[in-house]
Amino acid sequence: MHDQATAHTTTSNTDSDRHGAVITHTTATILGRQKAVINIHAAATDEAQMIVTMGRMMMTFRSAAAVHGFIAGFADARTLIGRIDAHAPQPGGPGDDFARAALSVVWLAPPETAVTPREQYIPARRRTMHWVEIHMGPVTWRILDRLGYVTMLDELRTIHRTAVAVFTDGEHYRSDPTVLTDSFDDAEREHQEDMAAPWRRRLK
Repeated sequence: MHDQATAHTTTSNTDSDRHGAVITHTTATILGRQKAVINIHAAATDEAQMIVTMGRMMMTFRSAAAVHGFIAGFADARTLIGRIDAHAPQPGGPGDDFARAALSVVWLAPPETAVTPREQYIPARRRTMHWVEIHMGPVTWRILDRLGYVTMLDELRTIHRTAVAVFTDGEHYRSDPTVLTDSFDDAEREHQEDMAAPWRRRLK
């Protein structure tokens, strides 16, 4: 997962703050195998927090409702994933040899999301590249390959189960937002599972 941040400069009456910057939006790129690290604070209390680190993104959740809404945004993208590459090349970023940029986001409430398919002709590759973007408040998630999406969903299911156990509103959000329920979605789930099987075998 890689991040690109957009910032604007703020000014104040103090010299120390004059050249500060506030990040207003970031684009997180999802490609390759995803892995989440979960840390819990004050579980089962009103002050509970779940901190999830995925690649260079650290996200803090304060309710099961926020976790549920976040995951639902990714689940909504499932019908658009079939056109993107199974496994896209993973480029290194400038400065990766000595430092890596990281970003922190605090999700205070369930985010509003919008899913958009994207495509662009790449002359160097002589082909049209497809990807999917999930617009989610201050973050746009750019999904570049199916491996990234499938493994991201696997991690999100674990995050959901943890949130149900950790937050006091967890009992109201027991249903897994990645689970497909109607007949159309059942067919789509079979397609996604067939698509994911070769990658899961490789990752074992």
